[in-house]
Amino acid sequence: MKIETKQRLDGDEEKLQVITHASFSGSRDDYTLIYTEESPEDGESKTELRCEKGEKITVIRFGEGMTTNLILEKGIRHASCHATPYGTFSMGVVALEIDSDMDEKGGTLHFMYATDIENSPLGEITFDFTLKPKTVT
Repeated sequence: MKIETKQRLDGDEEKLQVITHASFSGSRDDYTLIYTEESPEDGESKTELRCEKGEKITVIRFGEGMTTNLILEKGIRHASCHATPYGTFSMGVVALEIDSDMDEKGGTLHFMYATDIENSPLGEITFDFTLKPKTVT
Protein backbone atom coordinates (compact mmCIF):
# COMPACT_ATOMS: atom_id res chain seq x y z
CA MET A 1 0.00 0.00 0.00
CA LYS A 2 1.20 3.50 -0.81
CA ILE A 3 0.35 6.29 1.62
CA GLU A 4 0.92 9.91 0.64
CA THR A 5 0.38 12.71 3.12
CA LYS A 6 0.50 16.46 2.84
CA GLN A 7 0.38 18.67 5.91
CA ARG A 8 -0.14 22.41 5.89
CA LEU A 9 0.33 23.57 9.46
CA ASP A 10 1.14 27.10 10.63
CA GLY A 11 2.02 28.13 7.08
CA ASP A 12 4.54 25.30 6.52
CA GLU A 13 3.92 22.44 4.08
CA GLU A 14 5.37 18.95 4.43
CA LYS A 15 4.90 15.95 2.13
CA LEU A 16 5.62 12.33 2.92
CA GLN A 17 5.23 9.04 1.08
CA VAL A 18 5.31 5.59 2.70
CA ILE A 19 5.10 2.15 1.12
CA THR A 20 3.95 -0.63 3.47
CA HIS A 21 2.00 -3.88 3.55
CA ALA A 22 -1.64 -3.68 4.60
CA SER A 23 -4.46 -6.08 5.28
CA PHE A 24 -7.98 -5.36 4.03
CA SER A 25 -11.14 -6.81 5.55
CA GLY A 26 -14.78 -5.97 4.96
CA SER A 27 -16.70 -4.75 1.92
CA ARG A 28 -16.60 -1.78 -0.45
CA ASP A 29 -18.63 0.43 1.89
CA ASP A 30 -17.43 -0.79 5.28
CA TYR A 31 -13.83 -1.91 5.60
CA THR A 32 -10.76 -1.95 7.79
CA LEU A 33 -7.14 -1.46 6.76
CA ILE A 34 -4.39 -2.49 9.16
CA TYR A 35 -0.79 -1.55 8.48
CA THR A 36 2.54 -0.93 10.21
CA GLU A 37 4.86 2.04 9.70
CA GLU A 38 8.36 2.77 10.90
CA SER A 39 9.86 6.23 11.29
CA PRO A 40 13.09 7.48 12.88
CA GLU A 41 11.14 9.92 15.08
CA ASP A 42 8.31 7.66 16.27
CA GLY A 43 9.70 4.12 15.90
CA GLU A 44 7.26 1.43 14.81
CA SER A 45 3.54 2.11 14.89
CA LYS A 46 0.49 0.05 13.99
CA THR A 47 -2.55 1.74 12.46
CA GLU A 48 -6.11 0.49 12.16
CA LEU A 49 -8.18 2.58 9.76
CA ARG A 50 -11.93 1.95 9.50
CA CYS A 51 -14.11 3.37 6.75
CA GLU A 52 -17.85 3.29 7.43
CA LYS A 53 -20.27 3.71 4.51
CA GLY A 54 -17.56 5.71 2.72
CA GLU A 55 -18.53 8.66 4.96
CA LYS A 56 -16.76 8.20 8.29
CA ILE A 57 -13.11 7.40 8.94
CA THR A 58 -11.81 6.18 12.30
CA VAL A 59 -8.04 5.97 12.77
CA ILE A 60 -6.47 4.28 15.77
CA ARG A 61 -2.69 4.44 15.78
CA PHE A 62 -0.44 3.13 18.51
CA GLY A 63 3.27 2.62 18.83
CA GLU A 64 6.28 3.22 21.01
CA GLY A 65 5.06 5.79 23.53
CA MET A 66 2.27 7.20 21.34
CA THR A 67 -1.42 6.71 20.68
CA THR A 68 -3.79 8.56 18.36
CA ASN A 69 -7.57 8.27 18.11
CA LEU A 70 -9.11 10.19 15.25
CA ILE A 71 -12.73 10.31 14.01
CA LEU A 72 -13.41 12.09 10.73
CA GLU A 73 -16.85 12.97 9.36
CA LYS A 74 -17.61 15.68 6.83
CA GLY A 75 -18.82 18.82 8.55
CA ILE A 76 -18.70 17.39 12.09
CA ARG A 77 -15.96 18.51 14.51
CA HIS A 78 -14.55 15.77 16.74
CA ALA A 79 -11.96 16.01 19.50
CA SER A 80 -8.92 13.89 18.70
CA CYS A 81 -6.70 12.58 21.51
CA HIS A 82 -2.94 12.25 20.97
CA ALA A 83 -0.64 10.68 23.57
CA THR A 84 3.07 11.22 22.93
CA PRO A 85 6.23 10.73 25.00
CA TYR A 86 6.05 14.50 25.64
CA GLY A 87 2.48 14.51 26.95
CA THR A 88 -1.15 14.15 25.93
CA PHE A 89 -3.13 16.75 24.04
CA SER A 90 -6.50 17.14 22.35
CA MET A 91 -7.02 18.63 18.91
CA GLY A 92 -10.22 19.38 17.01
CA VAL A 93 -10.62 17.75 13.57
CA VAL A 94 -13.26 18.06 10.87
CA ALA A 95 -13.22 16.20 7.55
CA LEU A 96 -13.32 18.43 4.50
CA GLU A 97 -13.22 15.60 1.94
CA ILE A 98 -13.72 11.82 2.05
CA ASP A 99 -13.59 9.79 -1.16
CA SER A 100 -13.42 6.00 -0.93
CA ASP A 101 -13.24 3.54 -3.83
CA MET A 102 -11.75 0.42 -2.27
CA ASP A 103 -12.51 -3.28 -1.93
CA GLU A 104 -10.60 -6.56 -1.53
CA LYS A 105 -9.14 -6.09 -5.04
CA GLY A 106 -7.55 -2.75 -4.11
CA GLY A 107 -8.46 0.83 -4.77
CA THR A 108 -8.03 4.29 -3.32
CA LEU A 109 -9.01 6.27 -0.25
CA HIS A 110 -8.60 10.05 -0.05
CA PHE A 111 -9.43 12.27 2.87
CA MET A 112 -8.57 15.78 3.98
CA TYR A 113 -9.25 17.30 7.34
CA ALA A 114 -8.79 20.61 9.11
CA THR A 115 -7.26 20.79 12.57
CA ASP A 116 -7.63 23.28 15.39
CA ILE A 117 -6.52 23.71 18.97
CA GLU A 118 -9.13 25.28 21.24
CA ASN A 119 -11.10 26.34 18.10
CA SER A 120 -8.09 28.24 16.73
CA PRO A 121 -7.31 26.93 13.19
CA LEU A 122 -4.02 25.09 12.91
CA GLY A 123 -3.93 23.67 9.37
CA GLU A 124 -5.01 20.93 6.98
CA ILE A 125 -3.83 17.35 6.47
CA THR A 126 -4.45 15.23 3.37
CA PHE A 127 -4.07 11.43 3.11
CA ASP A 128 -4.11 9.43 -0.13
CA PHE A 129 -4.02 5.63 0.13
CA THR A 130 -3.52 3.35 -2.86
CA LEU A 131 -4.00 -0.37 -2.19
CA LYS A 132 -3.00 -3.03 -4.69
CA PRO A 133 -3.74 -6.72 -4.19
CA LYS A 134 -0.91 -9.03 -3.29
CA THR A 135 0.32 -10.85 -6.38
CA VAL A 136 1.34 -14.48 -6.22
CA THR A 137 4.29 -15.54 -8.33
